[in-house]
Amino acid sequence: MFEINSLSYQYPSGRKGLQNISLKGRPGECIVLMGPNGSGKSTLLRSLATELRHPEGPLVIFGRPISGNLREVRRRIGFAGDQPVHLSGLTGMENAQLFADLYGLERKDASLVLDNLFARFGLSKVKDVPVGSYSHGMKKKLQLVESLVHNPNLIILDEPTLGLDPSALEVFIDSMNHKYNKDSCVVLATNHPGLATRIATSVVFLIDGEIVVQDSPEELLKQLKKEAKVEIWTSGVAHNDIELEGIGARVLPDKIIANMPSDVADLPSVMEKILNAGLAISKVEITRPDLADVFSLLTGTSLEHEQLRGIDP
Repeated sequence: MFEINSLSYQYPSGRKGLQNISLKGRPGECIVLMGPNGSGKSTLLRSLATELRHPEGPLVIFGRPISGNLREVRRRIGFAGDQPVHLSGLTGMENAQLFADLYGLERKDASLVLDNLFARFGLSKVKDVPVGSYSHGMKKKLQLVESLVHNPNLIILDEPTLGLDPSALEVFIDSMNHKYNKDSCVVLATNHPGLATRIATSVVFLIDGEIVVQDSPEELLKQLKKEAKVEIWTSGVAHNDIELEGIGARVLPDKIIANMPSDVADLPSVMEKILNAGLAISKVEITRPDLADVFSLLTGTSLEHEQLRGIDP
């Protein structure tokens, strides 16, 4: 499907976007990229979508090096960037039909496919409404429809679920599981640990344009299988530092997240230190560690989007 060999990219400003990236994607795989802002996720996706040009050799898609005429390669790729872009004066269906036309679909065939996709993503009632009146979530759904209309072999998505409501999120997960269980390959970027666990066959951790680790969600989660994640919600202002060395704690504005042995024997002493620092405790929750916790363990860096942990793995 695709193969990347020692790919690097430097922006015109001189900033390094990618450093010595090697990655393969095969039919039936879903590869999820995770990393903080500036880690290279979007740059890697744009490279794979042939939006960024590279010297011949490092990138091979559908068995051919990426150079020269890219029309046939691009017709087999479905790409959705992190920000949906549409013609606001046209309806949702008219925007989607433009994509179908660009991909060379016959109008009759495209109409049937689009009706089905609009129904799946809950857009049927607004398909004839100008996109300028759509919410951000509706525009994200329309963008997904446009990226899937031609049944692409390689699906490339940048933060595809931001702004989706819970029902649309489940439709997206079902669609991705259906697609990559057949003859397509999916590559997407998200810092949503629950989503990554549910759909990924392989997870790639990126830092500063480099791949730190790549493995299945199951193998990555084994790194913390004997631990529990404790989230302690706090309020107030600490009048001295909270000494929490040795338990992998992260102190956030409204809570403290700590990884402990599964018996959580350290919890009483941790709570005592928090209270002694002058903070109030409103809630304590003990859960299983997720991929965001594994990322922090292996890289020493936290992922953004703590608020996106609501999907059960």
